[in-house]
Amino acid sequence: MAVQNKALKLPHTFALMFVLTAVMATLTWIIPAGVYDVDPQTKRVIADSYHQVASNPQGLWDIFNAVTKGMIQSAVMMSMVFFIGGAVEVIEQTGTIRAGMGRIVGMLKGKEIWAVVVIMIVMSIGGAVGVFANPVIALIPVGVLLAKSLGYDAVVGFAMMYLGSYAGFNVGWANMFTVGIANEIAGLPITSGFNIRVVLHILNIALTIAFVLIYIRRIKKDPTKSLVYDPNAPAEAEDLGALAANAKMTWRQSVCALIVALSFGFIIYGSLNWKWGISHYSTVFLIMGLTSGFVGGLGLNQTFKAFTKGMSGLTYAAFVIVFARAISVVMTDGKIIHTIVYYLSMPIGKVSAVVGANLMFLANVIINFFIPSGSGQAVTVMPIMVPVADLSNISRQVAVQAFQFGDGFTNCFIPTSGVLMGVLGLAGIAYGKYVRWFLPMLLLQILMGCATVTLMQIFGW
Repeated sequence: MAVQNKALKLPHTFALMFVLTAVMATLTWIIPAGVYDVDPQTKRVIADSYHQVASNPQGLWDIFNAVTKGMIQSAVMMSMVFFIGGAVEVIEQTGTIRAGMGRIVGMLKGKEIWAVVVIMIVMSIGGAVGVFANPVIALIPVGVLLAKSLGYDAVVGFAMMYLGSYAGFNVGWANMFTVGIANEIAGLPITSGFNIRVVLHILNIALTIAFVLIYIRRIKKDPTKSLVYDPNAPAEAEDLGALAANAKMTWRQSVCALIVALSFGFIIYGSLNWKWGISHYSTVFLIMGLTSGFVGGLGLNQTFKAFTKGMSGLTYAAFVIVFARAISVVMTDGKIIHTIVYYLSMPIGKVSAVVGANLMFLANVIINFFIPSGSGQAVTVMPIMVPVADLSNISRQVAVQAFQFGDGFTNCFIPTSGVLMGVLGLAGIAYGKYVRWFLPMLLLQILMGCATVTLMQIFGW
């Protein structure tokens, strides 16, 4: 019996991603190397410019070196993860988190489910306008703490923040990083298709909320069904609940809470108005953590001790991002990404417009594994898909939607997404368990995508 359990044991996340890196390296020996020419002004690929180039197959050394390169390329995101961990630990040691969560438990007692629903809707709106993409990483520790204080597990906290945000981001009606770029390349108005995408957003967030509520019901009925089951977790939630009746924040803790709120406000404002990126978020968390420690009365030495402890606790989460990036490194260095895009686009023009629209969607689903950046996929794929759509009588609106669905839905599934792997690491969720749990949801979204592009093409959208 013990042997059987061992055989069924899921591989460690790092092991799984390292094997994927080796598989991608093997493909560089099989798939011809090729590239599209890129317009130096717009940085977009030029349609019909694909040509094969000298191959650069990735060997054993390259597989290991890809991890090192992945670390270098992921340095900025790693710094944010480490600084988030440091800041959260400092604020925890000031007592602000426990006091604050105790008050929240009292306020939301008996309304826990509604809290989950409302937070997911708010996060989805932020995702739909492109605010909560990379910045959602910063909110995962808050979501996990809130979920535990409401009597749930870390998965619910992850779902409220990440799945909520990406339910909007993946079909965003005002997401300039994906659909905005795609519309521009397709020669359509930036806000083209707004009304339809709002409806799709409502459908997608409703589906996502239902999926999460089913999970909540399951773990409430049987806590051992939790993806992060830990015998100590219920006791932790119960302890926080006991604080609700007499939770009181000192003036220091109140100021720390204000610092946290202002920090997140700066992140959102900076993203919208100053074009802030991950490096800026990292700086905000560094300032937030150290300032909270001083204001919270920890003193200089204890503040830095707490910050260091918090950073060390997120080593796993930071290195998940590194191993995810290593997969992309071997594909890029092996020069096979454009070849894969080229061959995936070829069948589209040889079938009916309706079938072609669905193939375009499914091709983008596959391409997102190789190009997990939404804007990167848009500038690579859309200049190719637009002329293919014109020749196949597929409307450009449908071509844009096929891209958005293909890029969007798999954001919450592919191991090459640094954001996904980072938030899973922060929430302490094993990738293998997450994949098995989320796969039915992804399949439902793909079915919704196929049905949508089919109807859009039939009715000439």
